[in-house]
Amino acid sequence: MTAKPKHRLRALIDTDVFVIDLRYPHDDRYEINRAFLEQVEQGQILGRTTIYNLLEVCGILSFNLSEQRLEELFIGFTEHFGVQVLFPPGEGTEVCFDPVSVLRLMKKKFAFGDALIAELAWLYRRRLDLLVTWNAVHFEGKLPLRVATPEQFLEGG
Repeated sequence: MTAKPKHRLRALIDTDVFVIDLRYPHDDRYEINRAFLEQVEQGQILGRTTIYNLLEVCGILSFNLSEQRLEELFIGFTEHFGVQVLFPPGEGTEVCFDPVSVLRLMKKKFAFGDALIAELAWLYRRRLDLLVTWNAVHFEGKLPLRVATPEQFLEGG
C-alpha cells in the first residue's frame, strides 16, 4: 500500500512579500520573508499570486528600473519566484473585473487594489489554502481563506 502524498499548501501571495524581497534587503522582515519565499521557490508551498499583484509589483518598481529590466521582471516573474499568476476567468489573459463584485468587496472595507485581489481569492478559493501578506489586518475575516504574515506562517500559525 502506497502512502498518500502530503498535501502542499496553496498560498496566494500578496504584493508586499515580493516587494520586500526585490527592493528592501535591509528591512527587518527581509530574512523571514526570504525564508518563506524559498519554500515557495523550492516547491514546498504552491505559490500563487494574481495578475493585479504582479502589475502592482511592476508599478512600484518601475520608478527604479529601466524599461528593459521592468519587462524582464514582468516576463520572468513566475519563473523567478516559482509562482503561478491567477487571472480573472475568461478567454486569454485580458485583465478585467466585475465592478459590482469589486464594490461588494469594497463595502467590507477593502481598498481598490485589495478588492481586486480579494475578488480573485474568492473565485479561486477552492484552489487556495491561505493568503500570505504583511498586511494581514487588511484581509482577516474578510476572505474564505486563512490569512497569515510570512512570519506567522513560518511559525506554524
